[in-house]
Amino acid sequence: MDYLVLGVFTLPLTVFVLIYYSYLFRHTDHDVSFFLSVSLISLVMNLFTNGGGLYELAFLYLGIAVLFIALGFAVDTQATVAFYTSIGPWFKNTFTNVKLIGWQALSFCFPAGAALYFAWYKGEKHELAVECGKCALWGLLSIAVLLWAILGIVL
Repeated sequence: MDYLVLGVFTLPLTVFVLIYYSYLFRHTDHDVSFFLSVSLISLVMNLFTNGGGLYELAFLYLGIAVLFIALGFAVDTQATVAFYTSIGPWFKNTFTNVKLIGWQALSFCFPAGAALYFAWYKGEKHELAVECGKCALWGLLSIAVLLWAILGIVL
């Protein structure tokens, strides 16, 4: 049972590493494609090993995630510090914007977000449509990973 907890814990940690290196990719001139591809492969392999019941391999995925987080400082220390200092303001801006929080929550449900995106994209609510589309994609990705993880554990 301990390996099961570790296998489930490494899923969001690997997603965090993907987000972290995506930030480094967009905000630096360094080539971090190796880290992105290995993290993506690690996420998919983690989902498959959890689905197959091979939870003992979770230590491998944990090691990769921790190593990549530590290596991020070697890639670019300033960008890494900027990433970690931007997390708080991002949460504050995202969850305290009372004008958008309702639309974001509704759009997180993929069909509603996709419908709002396509309905408003060409009109005067273009910016709101883009925000709804982003939330719809995040919702679709979250549901897929969560469903995959739950079905892997249950089956």
